[in-house]
Amino acid sequence: MSSLSSTTQDITIQHPERWTLILRVGYSAVKFIMYCDDVENSLISRELPLNIDGGDYLKALENCIYDNPVLIQDFKTVAVSVASSHFVILPDELSDYDTMLDTLDYMYAEDDGEREQSALEGNDASVAFTMPRGVLAFLQRTFNMPKIVHHLVPLVRYSTIKSEKSSMAKMFVHICDGEVDMCVMRKGKLVMANTFTCRNTDEMLFFILNAWQNLSLDVHNDELQLSGDKAVRDELMPQLRKYISFVMPIIFPASAMKIGQDAIKAPFDLILLSQCVL
Repeated sequence: MSSLSSTTQDITIQHPERWTLILRVGYSAVKFIMYCDDVENSLISRELPLNIDGGDYLKALENCIYDNPVLIQDFKTVAVSVASSHFVILPDELSDYDTMLDTLDYMYAEDDGEREQSALEGNDASVAFTMPRGVLAFLQRTFNMPKIVHHLVPLVRYSTIKSEKSSMAKMFVHICDGEVDMCVMRKGKLVMANTFTCRNTDEMLFFILNAWQNLSLDVHNDELQLSGDKAVRDELMPQLRKYISFVMPIIFPASAMKIGQDAIKAPFDLILLSQCVL
């Protein structure tokens, strides 16, 4: 049943109450995976473009979802990762609702969007973020009790799990659609999480090495792991190895192969959400 394409007309789900749906609501597209733990090789992965020609993001998102009714069935579990460039990492002592609102209002005064917050489990911190007005209510009324998180949450959670028993510092980088998601862990604790928009691999190289230097990571002993667009990754890794001794691909979660042979081709952040967050 596993398949990868940009339409949903061929998808028929029997007993959706046994299935899990995970979406990434992005700036220009909605990506999703769906799978059933009880059905071998059940993974389905698709990318649906948003038509924002009229400038109304909420309307484009609504049309995208409603035009693909397979997405609005009564699934067992629904999780939504929301891409947002307006966010702040807050320690728990500063993560109460009022402080969260005040911080986002100060950082992004011209952003009149909705405010939301996601816990970064294992790090005594959360990520507060904004999304276009109306999107949160739409997601909550359209899907069955969805878990809504910021797009960095899956990478941070994976990084936390993979670093909790390590004495070395580790940088985890995920590259997709010109975005570089970055998470740095030291002795199992979060040091930095951020997203950078890049026009080319030279800019990606700059942001990665700049963060490495500013955070005083050791070029001989600490570790950099990469995931995401294969062509970009293959271009970056030899350049990074000129400066950093240990550069390697992020280890794909073996447990994800149980939901489909094409899991390795599906959006990595959604796979991480399914394996590390839910």
